[in-house]
Amino acid sequence: MNFNVLGPVGVSVHDKQVSLGSARQRAVLSALLLTPGQPVTPEQLTEAVWPRRAPDAAMANLHSYVSNLRRTLEPDRPPRGRDNVLRREAAGYVLAVEPESIDAVRFERLMQEGRRLLVAGMPRKASRPLERALALWRGGAHPEVSDYTLGAQVAARFEELWLLALESYWEAELAEASDTSVIAAELSALSFRFPTRERFSWLLMKALWHSDRRAEAIDTYHRTRRTLADEYGIDPGEQLQKLFRRILCGDLMTERR
Repeated sequence: MNFNVLGPVGVSVHDKQVSLGSARQRAVLSALLLTPGQPVTPEQLTEAVWPRRAPDAAMANLHSYVSNLRRTLEPDRPPRGRDNVLRREAAGYVLAVEPESIDAVRFERLMQEGRRLLVAGMPRKASRPLERALALWRGGAHPEVSDYTLGAQVAARFEELWLLALESYWEAELAEASDTSVIAAELSALSFRFPTRERFSWLLMKALWHSDRRAEAIDTYHRTRRTLADEYGIDPGEQLQKLFRRILCGDLMTERR
C-alpha cells in the first residue's frame, strides 16, 4: 500500500488507486499523513478538516470518516478485529504506516541522496535520484488541508525542497551536458516562473553562456537584478554577480562548475 500526498491525497494497492470517498474524508486522511505514526487528537483533526468553523455534528462526522477509512485501508479485516493501520489510542488516532510507503518520504530521501552526490562532485550519479524524486511530484503537498496551520507549514517546506531538487537536478545535468541549448530552454521557463529564485537565473546564465549566447546571458542577469530591486530593494547575490563579471570578460575557459 502506497500513500501519495505530493498532490491530491491518494492511496494505491499494487498500483491500483483506491477510492477514498468524500472531500472531507480525504482531508482526514491527509491530516493523519502530516504526522504518520503519531497520535492526532480528534480536536486537531476537526481543526484540519474544518479550519474556519466546524459544524455542530463535527465529531459524529469525524467518527464516520475514520470508520470509512478503516474499511478502505483494511478491507479484509474481520468484524471486531483489531485495527492495524488506523488505530484509536489514548492520545488520539494513529495512522501506522511504513515511512517508505509515503511518496513525500521517498521524495525527500532521493533529493538528499542526489544533493549529497552533487556536492561530492558526482553530477552524473546525482541526476538519477534527483530525477526519480522529481517524478514523484504531482503538485503541492497536502492540498486538502492547506488552510490548516500545520498543513500549510508542511506544504511550504516541501515546496522549498521541490525547488531545491529542481535546481540540483539542472545543475547536475548542466555539469555533464555537451549541448546546453535544450537545458537553457528548460531553465528559461523556470527562471520566468520563479523570477526571484537566483539559482535558476545563475544556471540559465551558465547554460546560455556555454551555448555561445552571451548577450542573452547578460540580459538574464539584468532582468533578475531589476526584479530583485523592484520586489525586495536588493541587489543580486555574490555568486550571480561573480558569474556576470566572468561572462562580461568572455572567460569561456573557466571551469563550468
